[in-house]
Amino acid sequence: VPRIAKILRLCRTARFLSSLRLMLTLIVKSMKALFWVMVVILSILFVFSLLLTQTVTEHIRSATFDIDAARVEGGMLDCFGSLFLTMYSLWQAMTGGRNWGEFAKMLAPVGWDAVVLIMLFIYVTAFSVVNIVTGVFVDGAIEMSKSD
Repeated sequence: VPRIAKILRLCRTARFLSSLRLMLTLIVKSMKALFWVMVVILSILFVFSLLLTQTVTEHIRSATFDIDAARVEGGMLDCFGSLFLTMYSLWQAMTGGRNWGEFAKMLAPVGWDAVVLIMLFIYVTAFSVVNIVTGVFVDGAIEMSKSD
């Protein structure tokens, strides 16, 4: 009876190691695709950040805008005052670090175009790019498990 238990345990371990080997192989083989996914996401992030930073900067330079009020009311300059800050804010919105609705509400005084930009960014990144990438990786995993 103890020998049978050892054999069963060994079979379970071998099956687990086979799954682990499959997962590690998939991760290693997907590094090239993962690199290009990051390039695409960062490019999209850069373009939207450039547009939003320019829109916010033009709004700040307008004569009817009070910079101190923007700093106090929602921290617009803290989130969209430079290209890096805008990229960081959009990254937070894309990954769920911060609710994108907060950013949209913060950008409402700037104009409808800024709100539409952030909504379009969320649509493009969350619903399009991320779901397509997930599909590509799942398809790769299925193909590798079939060949294994």
